[in-house]
Amino acid sequence: MTMPECPRSGSTRAAPVPSITMRTPAMARQRTPCHRGSTNGTFHSVKSGTKRVEALARGLAILKAVCARPGASLHELHGSTGVAKATLLRSLRTLQDGGFISRRLADGGYLPLPISQDGARWLPFTEAAGPALEALSRSIAWPTDVGIREGASMLVLESNRRLSSIRVNRQALGARPHMLWSAMGRAYLAFCSSDEREEIFSALRASSAPEDRAARNRRRIERLVEETRKRGYGVRDTRYGVLDLGRPVSAIAVPVRRGERVLACLNCVWLRDVMDEAEVVARYLAPLRAAADNIAQHFNPGV
Repeated sequence: MTMPECPRSGSTRAAPVPSITMRTPAMARQRTPCHRGSTNGTFHSVKSGTKRVEALARGLAILKAVCARPGASLHELHGSTGVAKATLLRSLRTLQDGGFISRRLADGGYLPLPISQDGARWLPFTEAAGPALEALSRSIAWPTDVGIREGASMLVLESNRRLSSIRVNRQALGARPHMLWSAMGRAYLAFCSSDEREEIFSALRASSAPEDRAARNRRRIERLVEETRKRGYGVRDTRYGVLDLGRPVSAIAVPVRRGERVLACLNCVWLRDVMDEAEVVARYLAPLRAAADNIAQHFNPGV
């Protein structure tokens, strides 16, 4: 799995990507011995005998800009490339369709995607989760996130926190919820295959991180898995709760499944001093499960 080549810089701010503009024949002759071969946006090089496709060059420059500044907004990309916003939007959409970049629902930022022979690894999840999370924001007031397994932890790929009217820790994208302590991780462990579960536990037991030590207590984690499976959803450990503005945060999560395979997990996050778990489950578990089914239905690994 590789990422598109990204420009490197010693500073934290990426260098601006030069704007791509169409040269007139006179300008082209001054810099490079080439002439216009047609009226379709290409130039013919006298030296090499090959044509330069300006639309492709512009698209590659935009892709480099996204790689240089992952999560950049349309406005930021417009500033760094100099490409007109209407053209930029069309180019970004084309790159999305091709599996080279993804647009986050959470903040509208553009991200480069890993590229392989089968396409972008994360694209099927973001494509399936985005519409479901947007619809879910109309039935659940609290924010919800989608995460996949990444090694021995979860990875939040998409979120509707930007759409939620209730502010709870809005910087969730890219977070790695712990397998044993988070609602997402517990839901994943409870419903994944026994082989996959043992693979995760082996990695946690081999870890020297203090938060992973609990994995060495086999009886305890087997009891945790069984309780979560019987309940039908994962619950965040209260000791793991993130503080938001000094207030404790809790979460429940359900698996996104296709057959016996767990594709991802979908959570709901709320402030514990506003609602308790029983009330959240009574009001929101059903729409959360329906959204998980919707994501699984629209998940297309061939995207």
